[in-house]
Amino acid sequence: MGNINFVQKSNLFSYTATRCLRNEYYHNDCTICIDVCPKGAFNIVRNKLTLFENECVGCAGCIGSCPTEALEIESFDPNGYAASYQYMEEAPILSCKVTTPCLGVFDVEHFTVMALRGERNVTCDLSHCAECVLNENGKLESSIREKINATNQFLEMIKIPYRIESIDEKEEQASRRALFRKGFEKVKESLAEESVAHVSMTTAHHKLPDQKMPLKRILLKNSLKEIVTGLETTGFSESSPLFFNKQINFEECTNCGDCTQFCPTDALFPTSDKQGIFFSQGKCIGCGICEDICKPNAISAKEGFDLVSVAYERAEQLVYYEMVTCHECRCPYPYKGGDPICDRCSSFMKTNANMFTLARDL
Repeated sequence: MGNINFVQKSNLFSYTATRCLRNEYYHNDCTICIDVCPKGAFNIVRNKLTLFENECVGCAGCIGSCPTEALEIESFDPNGYAASYQYMEEAPILSCKVTTPCLGVFDVEHFTVMALRGERNVTCDLSHCAECVLNENGKLESSIREKINATNQFLEMIKIPYRIESIDEKEEQASRRALFRKGFEKVKESLAEESVAHVSMTTAHHKLPDQKMPLKRILLKNSLKEIVTGLETTGFSESSPLFFNKQINFEECTNCGDCTQFCPTDALFPTSDKQGIFFSQGKCIGCGICEDICKPNAISAKEGFDLVSVAYERAEQLVYYEMVTCHECRCPYPYKGGDPICDRCSSFMKTNANMFTLARDL
């Protein structure tokens, strides 16, 4: 068996296979980084994501899109930057020409954290995106704009007045360049004393034992804790690109436990007696593994989310079964009413009914 516990590096860019959804679950079909990469550096080899290091240019445009933070660049940590944003005296313009790598390094969580913690609008310079050599077929620019739009939709939904703004036209005046330089100097000054922590924040998080939650998710939840008590509404019936909800059909579920075993963030987990299943909205990253792996198709997406449950990782019990002994095979199974016979024996008896009839006739 090949070793999948490895880190592939291209200059300052790295890909950790053990955090990739492709390796977490063989049938997962996530292709986000493949779709957004302008140089075709990612490919599927034997159904595993593989980095072709010679093709990678380390642009960081794919980093923000990875739901499990399997992609990193040593020279810039988006989690560290988002966490430090509130301490910057003057809000810097996020620009690949001055303050950051490609803005694809950020995800919706990062933009939301900067707006909530900074308590101000966040400005992104997108004026260079359209003609950027990395923006082949417009995919990278489209991905960045989709994240900005998703962030603004969420901020509007929860009635937070701050937004992610964009500069779409170039301004050649010297005053604009001076403003960029001034903002950049402020950023360097504010991070000078804690530059090591800024760069290594995500790396340190990934080294923690049994840490399955992406750090950007934790930053977002901590940011929500600070504002959730002041919101007019915390429960929403609409769907959100940030938060996900699940439901389990009691009649269809067999309590096999596959969904809890393969959930990459433990958003689905069993009760202490293994007779039920809990779900935590705050931990779910919407990978869809649970729905795909469920053989009876008992798990499905559900609209709506609650910010209190998300922020404090409150769990909801989706199903719970009384375990009884099947009167045919004498094995325990989740009882759903009727005769105490498990699905396996019931199915066997229906399939082979003619055989039992013939046996009686003989």
